[in-house]
Amino acid sequence: MSLSPPAVGDHPRTVPLTVWPTMTDAPPGDIPPAAAARAVAAFSTPNDLVVVIDGPAIFRDATTHLHRRYMAVSRPGGETDGPDFSPMAGTAGLVIDRPPAGTPQVLLPGFVRTAGMLRPGGILLTVHTPTSGPTDPLAAGITTARAAGLRYLQHIVLLTTPITDGHLHPAGPRRPAGGLLTPVHTDLAVFTTPGGGRG
Repeated sequence: MSLSPPAVGDHPRTVPLTVWPTMTDAPPGDIPPAAAARAVAAFSTPNDLVVVIDGPAIFRDATTHLHRRYMAVSRPGGETDGPDFSPMAGTAGLVIDRPPAGTPQVLLPGFVRTAGMLRPGGILLTVHTPTSGPTDPLAAGITTARAAGLRYLQHIVLLTTPITDGHLHPAGPRRPAGGLLTPVHTDLAVFTTPGGGRG
């Protein structure tokens, strides 16, 4: 397994970038209920098992409404490996996770376990809060997922502030301390296992 970053030109040109607007004003990193339902509908099929790791209840509601089977899994506090998923090996059509912060080397065991839960062609959807720190959680997640044998399919920018008259209008200050722009989105990364309809 290689933990080297993507080659120059490998990202993001070869991976589709999609923007999902929302009608709500939410903190960056949040997922409004309509977006949760859209994600479950887009990346699973009826009767699929949808596993949510440390996720909010909105995914349970969306999964039930869309006639998918739902399972919630908790990651032990402070651990990046996560729980033992072997009883669910190869059964999940969709896994939704918010990986903890860490380097690809630290995150790899957890991603390998998560990838093992997916059926052929199953989808891993990771949720990332944009940060301005030295470690980009989205980039670390992409590098780690690829090292775990998953294919990177799509990057979704989920807007967490509404668009009015063609402009974004975040509720908070335009420039927080430090002079950085206010984040107005949540990053979603979509991966798949080899084989099946999507692999």
